Amino acid sequence: MTKLLHKHFKKYSDLYIILLTGLSGFLVFIFLNRKLELLIAILGFGISIAFSLRQSRIENDKMFKELFIMYNDKYDTKFNKCLNQIDDEVSKNPEYKLTEKQKPLVIDYLNLCAEEYLWHTKGRIDIIAWNSWERGMKYYLNISAIKLHIQNEKKQIDSYYGIFEYLKL
Repeated sequence: MTKLLHKHFKKYSDLYIILLTGLSGFLVFIFLNRKLELLIAILGFGISIAFSLRQSRIENDKMFKELFIMYNDKYDTKFNKCLNQIDDEVSKNPEYKLTEKQKPLVIDYLNLCAEEYLWHTKGRIDIIAWNSWERGMKYYLNISAIKLHIQNEKKQIDSYYGIFEYLKL
């Protein structure tokens, strides 16, 4: 219930601000000598704050969309086939080792994951998309051949924005 109210308030916060400033303006108008200029100033203030909030939300959505498309395209074109191939090979042979061609791709994938995590920590990745990406990261980065290869990278904690700690790898 609380989560639903929070989501509702977040979605309509600009309208609540207009309503609150309108009510405040009306009360000030009634109790302070009915000065119309004051009422108009208070309403203008509320509308400008509400407009700023709406614009900020629109800009955040645009940025999320750009990041979402960019990361999904990059994953689909560069990593999906390779990661699935590694997964298939490890399921057939648990002792499978990455090929020389796969090793840099795995590091590139790790960098992609770290970038996505960085944007997530900045609040730019929608939680539903992030949860899906996180499950994928945990799945692929825990495949034995991949996990073995990225062990050296774990020493470079600052290079990956803390993703190893976050994913508990």
